[in-house]
Amino acid sequence: MKEHMSTTLFTTIGHPLYELNEAVQRLEEEHVFLQEQLSELYGKAKAIGLNEDVINWGGALRDLRNNAAAFQRDLEGHMNWEEEAMFPMIAWYFGEELQQFTLMEQEHELAELFIDAYLEAVEGIVKPVDGMEAREMASYLLQAHAILNNHFRKEKEIITAMTDRSNNYGGF
Repeated sequence: MKEHMSTTLFTTIGHPLYELNEAVQRLEEEHVFLQEQLSELYGKAKAIGLNEDVINWGGALRDLRNNAAAFQRDLEGHMNWEEEAMFPMIAWYFGEELQQFTLMEQEHELAELFIDAYLEAVEGIVKPVDGMEAREMASYLLQAHAILNNHFRKEKEIITAMTDRSNNYGGF
């Protein structure tokens, strides 16, 4: 009975713990979606410039640009939600400003700078692009991948630690 009361109490819509639990679930789902897109981008970027028989990589770079732009839009939506809803909710719930979130926002911004650099480089293509130049352009996406892969891992560790902390207080 006590277990049922606890479950009922914390699943009441509008209860701060329920909202936090929903936000953590959304965060995890968005990370899975973004990591799938990021892995796809990584695979395509890694393949750029490898086939020595290709004389002009411009078309492949432009195709990859479309994928990178779509990923960037999704990442930006995720970042906005984290900054406007998730991080303030966690700070409120735990009664403290968590400096890790400032670092996480900076990692997002750094990754976006690398994606922007790729998009701008490809946008500026006016002549055939050889393999070496194509690999150099694609390296911007490889850098973004490294930053975001590490970022998602750290963010998951922080959220897991907070979830564990919340569980100690009877939540989640």
